[in-house]
Amino acid sequence: MQNTKPFCLNPKKFKVFVLGADPSNKTINGKEANQLEYAFGILSDETRYFEGILKNLNRIGLHLEDLYVQNVIPEYLNEETGNNKDWEKQADKWLPHLKKELEYVEPLKKKPVFITAERIMKFLVNDGFTLPKAESIYSEQAGELFVVDQADNKLERNLIAFYRHPKYNLSKNEHYRNLLVELLKSK
Repeated sequence: MQNTKPFCLNPKKFKVFVLGADPSNKTINGKEANQLEYAFGILSDETRYFEGILKNLNRIGLHLEDLYVQNVIPEYLNEETGNNKDWEKQADKWLPHLKKELEYVEPLKKKPVFITAERIMKFLVNDGFTLPKAESIYSEQAGELFVVDQADNKLERNLIAFYRHPKYNLSKNEHYRNLLVELLKSK
């Protein structure tokens, strides 16, 4: 299978990066999964991978034309991310390529990177960095938006939790949604 491509409608005017894990998926309705052309299957008939993320992006005023979407690992792996005990090893292999790609697309490092899963965030933060649990990041008690600063992560860009798990749906997490809207207004 060929690697998925990044998705971006307008490389000169996008507002945020959206970063997934990898395209690996085993089945669609019990059948072997189709190959996805773009990260998360954007522009394909298979909407289940990006549908929830896109709804949350829409809730903060972002649309497809505002995004640069990529995976840490653009190749298909033998196991889906959640079951892959070697995912971090594979991610280490692809990290230099990802950094180079993001640098090429946006060398000023001003656009935030929305991270779609806690496992990705844990991989990207530097050793010794204490990452709060997802529940704490999204909590109403969090007075301000939690950002992993450039100096504290392997991508050397500001990372923001934008987890795709239904528990973090922005229709249920209005406080977090408002923090993200404020972030985007300041950009």
